[in-house]
Amino acid sequence: MSTPVISVENASVRLDGHMVLEDVSFQVESPAFITVVGPNGAGKTTLLKVLLGMVKPFKGSVKVLGLNPFTDYGRLRGLVGYVPQKDRVSYETPLRVSEIVLMGIVLRKSFPRVVSKDDFESVRRALAYLGMEEHWGSFFNELSGGQQRRVLIARALASDPLLLLLDEVFAGLDSESQEYLINVFKKLKERGRTIVIVEHEVDPIMELTDRILVLNRVVCAYGDPSLVLSEEKLKPIYPCLKTVEREGRRIFILGDKHA
Repeated sequence: MSTPVISVENASVRLDGHMVLEDVSFQVESPAFITVVGPNGAGKTTLLKVLLGMVKPFKGSVKVLGLNPFTDYGRLRGLVGYVPQKDRVSYETPLRVSEIVLMGIVLRKSFPRVVSKDDFESVRRALAYLGMEEHWGSFFNELSGGQQRRVLIARALASDPLLLLLDEVFAGLDSESQEYLINVFKKLKERGRTIVIVEHEVDPIMELTDRILVLNRVVCAYGDPSLVLSEEKLKPIYPCLKTVEREGRRIFILGDKHA
């Protein structure tokens, strides 16, 4: 039997005296595209940080790619790519696109963190994958929002991770930029990569999603979208839930636009 990509059992997290996650359990058995949804304050970003080993539950167990993210952080960081909701890149600092993406490789190196020709080739490949190679020498803070998002994803992909964790990468993007990212994620799925994405609306990525995790401090539902997306399951969590018919499909508008 193969090792699950992600295994979380009864994980509970308390931050600043408040319970953020409570007895969270779920598994990702094989490479898949997992969409995490939930209302404001549901603990979605905290869950990603738990998988990264940045936030440690006070009880429960977590395994990512067969490793404990809290004791095997050094081994795991080269296998997992992460695009946070609010990146720490300074938009005032005149960093070039190539430098931003190179960070994704350098920060995973042991000291003295020597940069090689192969590292620059990895940067080039990652930018080409996101259609941003021509912006190699451009300043990051002069790019459009969609272009910046592509660069940050390229940075996460520069070390060719097996698992990609994304926190609201579609927020504020126009339809063209969204479509471009969807095609990138399709290619990653075909390469057997697992993607866990936190989003507020599932419709743009429905065709990619294998399973949906509905989180509201606890796991409210987890499984195939056809089983999870129902008024019965979602209405208690989203009082403002709306449904519309679009091109013969029933679209669920969750009505929560804030992390």
